[in-house]
Amino acid sequence: MNHSATTEGSFVSTRVALIYAFFPHYRAPVMRALAQSSRYKFEFWGSVTEVEGIKPCPEDDLIRINPLLFRKTRFGWRISGYWKPVLSKEVPAVIVLGNPNLLDTWLIAIAARLLRKRVLFWTHGWVRREGRIKGLLRNLYFGIAERVLTYGERARTIASETGFRIGKIVPIYNSLDWDKAQSVVARMEQEDAARDKGGNALEPSIPTLICTARLTKLCRFDLLLNAMNLLSERGIRTQLVLVGEGPERARLEEQAKRLNLNVMFVGALYDEERLGALIYAADMAVSPGKVGLTAVHSLMYGTPVITHGNLDNQMPEVEAIVPGSTGLFFEEGNVEDLAEKIAAWLASKHDRSAVRSRCHHVIEAKYNPATQRRLIEDALDEVFAASEKRIAS
Repeated sequence: MNHSATTEGSFVSTRVALIYAFFPHYRAPVMRALAQSSRYKFEFWGSVTEVEGIKPCPEDDLIRINPLLFRKTRFGWRISGYWKPVLSKEVPAVIVLGNPNLLDTWLIAIAARLLRKRVLFWTHGWVRREGRIKGLLRNLYFGIAERVLTYGERARTIASETGFRIGKIVPIYNSLDWDKAQSVVARMEQEDAARDKGGNALEPSIPTLICTARLTKLCRFDLLLNAMNLLSERGIRTQLVLVGEGPERARLEEQAKRLNLNVMFVGALYDEERLGALIYAADMAVSPGKVGLTAVHSLMYGTPVITHGNLDNQMPEVEAIVPGSTGLFFEEGNVEDLAEKIAAWLASKHDRSAVRSRCHHVIEAKYNPATQRRLIEDALDEVFAASEKRIAS
């Protein structure tokens, strides 16, 4: 069987089912990139309804999602409707959302392997060191697949310490709409970026911090407000833009008012033009709790990121932050150290255009849809080549 594109036309012979349970709206750019592959025909399977307030990926001329049912039961989250691609003789490979807590992903992967299909997991993988039993179960699960596609490189380090064969682990990173971001940046560079700092609510001459995230306790924005208060007591004025909704909003608004801080609560915002303009105009993004795609989003617009440096309590996208270059790390939970790091970055008088260039380089090198597609295609090439070699021998 030919496992790559033909030399004439755009026909691609090898079908790959991507079974992802639920495709959130921010997955659209990488899905669109995969849909345009000249090497494989990717078919998407997942829920098309909103899940816990997260909007689903919209369909268009390129993205067509075969609907699955993704529901919460008393036994946890379950998926149904996936047997068609798993059992199809015309689909020689499946890429499965790699979540060991989802029972159905075990069933999909095991059934597919028994049917001699190529199986890959798309997953966070190993994000922190675990106890022996949990580690063994995780390795057993990921061992089902021939390749484990992870969001970051640290997964390989942690997995290797548990005895897992790291040759099976392929970092594919993560991405947002890099093409859209570049167009927004180009427009901002031709305009007065200061006027997009937030309108009349903010002062153009005051350093602006920003974070785009759901307002929850895990994000520790209370820590950031306290750090801003410490800076104010030392004569260092800052202002903050918080983009997102969540259960902590009222509490944070009360805290900001009590501390007399200038904080603009934007609420949920899905307009990338406006959102990109706000991030571009900020001096730095600060995420006191875990940082995931927020780091990628900020760097796309050339804005450095400050977050805590306890990698066992972080998300894989934290790897995009290079201390002193594209951001800084502070001691987790330490408000004084957070204030010090913000002050240190501001005092260093970094050349803003040079910082933007370094941030963009990180995105261009790894964290973009085109790179993700290429790495996924390469991983598929490897497993098909290995299969054909086994058959030939």
